[in-house]
Amino acid sequence: MATTAGRRSGTRQRILETCRELFNRRGTADITTAEIAAAVGINEGNLYYHFKRKEQILETLFAAFAAELREVAAADLAEGEAETRAARYFRGWFGLMWEWRFFYRDAMVVRRLAPGLQAELERLADEGQADLRRALRSMAANGLIVADDDELERMMVNAWIVATYWIDYLRMRHGVGDITRRHLDWGAWQLMGIFEPYLTAEGRRLLAAAGGVRPGPVPEGQA
Repeated sequence: MATTAGRRSGTRQRILETCRELFNRRGTADITTAEIAAAVGINEGNLYYHFKRKEQILETLFAAFAAELREVAAADLAEGEAETRAARYFRGWFGLMWEWRFFYRDAMVVRRLAPGLQAELERLADEGQADLRRALRSMAANGLIVADDDELERMMVNAWIVATYWIDYLRMRHGVGDITRRHLDWGAWQLMGIFEPYLTAEGRRLLAAAGGVRPGPVPEGQA
């Protein structure tokens, strides 16, 4: 028989999972606490027992997102099964972007609703760039790319920009309102293009293994 603490923990987790689904599907600003409670199957009073404000939900979700992003960013392409690691590393950001797309799509809204996240957002960006820089240097040291320090730094910055702001690009340039996995696969392929001019023969083999079939034109968006 479930304990009271276990039921509370289960309800809290259902709230978080439901919120991520709702935020991804409809946007962070448009979801009310009444809608969240109804989707979870609880009353608003029960919701407020677990989270007093939407800000607390966003902060808790961000902690989970940050942990997953740090795991992806810390992957080392030069160790383990190279093809598997390359695929996971190059595509990892975009897989997370799909699972947590509201953080990318609604970045300004999230900052407004949860201003306490600002410092953590900056810290996470600094860590991610440092991890990417380390991975690129490791790739160079292991003969996967040929580039000097300045070229590696430019690759790092450009890769970070593409990965972080890809959804913004889709929305502003192509009018995409409903992000799909195909949109993000297309973005992952564009990201790989940043590294392509610097790849050795072995690096190109890994890129091919990571990239799969080249996607077609970006799908038409829904404004």
